[in-house]
Amino acid sequence: MRHAILIESQPDFQQLLRKLAESTHVAIDTESNSFYAYFERVCLIQISVEEGDFVLDPLAIDDVRPLGEILENEGIEKIFHAASNDLIGIKRDLKCCAKNIFDTAVAAKLLGRKKLGLASILSETFGVTLNKKWQRHDWAKRPLQPEQISYARLDTHYLLPLRHLLAEDLTAKGLWQEAKDAFEKICTQEVQEKVFQPNGFIHIKGAHTLNSKSKRILKDLYRYREQEAKRRNRAPFRVLSNETLVRLALNHPSNMQELARIKGLPRNYQNSKAAHGLLELLRKPHNIPEDMRL
Repeated sequence: MRHAILIESQPDFQQLLRKLAESTHVAIDTESNSFYAYFERVCLIQISVEEGDFVLDPLAIDDVRPLGEILENEGIEKIFHAASNDLIGIKRDLKCCAKNIFDTAVAAKLLGRKKLGLASILSETFGVTLNKKWQRHDWAKRPLQPEQISYARLDTHYLLPLRHLLAEDLTAKGLWQEAKDAFEKICTQEVQEKVFQPNGFIHIKGAHTLNSKSKRILKDLYRYREQEAKRRNRAPFRVLSNETLVRLALNHPSNMQELARIKGLPRNYQNSKAAHGLLELLRKPHNIPEDMRL
């Protein structure tokens, strides 16, 4: 199997753009750091054409927005698998809207396939097994390892032949226009801005079993976690897990010793500035209803 070409310089990027502009079909996938960062960004863009596979490092390129010209070119079909998340990241970071796409997951669903994950489809169609080792990796970390490049490229390497097989089946079964309409609908989806819901704490597992005082503590903890996640650019659950929030609200520790006994509390909350800040929040007069507080 051919090796992927890593694109991490401006000259190589320009050369890639020229190659893509000459292609009729371009397979694309992206990797982001959403599992780790509060402010998500596209950290890797995998691209395959008939002539080869490429892994583009957008963190190493000064400006990857010229790729948007390829994505918006209606004369070039872009092949994705389960395109929605990829297109949201592309719209947000590349400031463009992809046009003329083919979504292999949508096509497979229209054709009646039950297992729609890429790993399952590639296994059934080509006998390929995908390694899931890097599935939850923080793709913002550098340097990239050769094994990561090999893993990433497989997400697009088989999309072109898969697209052609699925397109034949769609046409044969009279589903081509329905598929095209579905692909167009995906292209026009809007990017939803992340909006924090202060009362979302009530949907945390275990919140409904808390008494009024503990619920008020949980609400304050929930807001605190959101502020910390933004400040530290970390996914909220990586600041404090939902389970830990509930334990803190239930036990409401009042000193460092009690705080240290809370199961699941991260190490940075043990006798530190962060720990003192958390204790200060927990010591608030939560037993007084909000509308009666001074």
